[in-house]
Amino acid sequence: MNCPRCQGLMATIRLEDAGNMTSCQLLPGWQCLLCGEVIDPGIAANRVGHHEPWRDRTRPRYLAGSGASKPKRTKPR
Repeated sequence: MNCPRCQGLMATIRLEDAGNMTSCQLLPGWQCLLCGEVIDPGIAANRVGHHEPWRDRTRPRYLAGSGASKPKRTKPR
């Protein structure tokens, strides 16, 4: 399995569920060996159906002739 953040190698780990104070459960999970990203079944289920993050983290540019107009700036008085 490849890491969704850095495409590094993910290793299988066991995680403790601390939700119940009387007993402790071990859950399967994965941890990236490069960036440390941790994914468990709950995280994987929450990510289903979400869009991938933008790779360059910039806003989309306004294209000339696309019909989208750039917001107009007003001069302060």
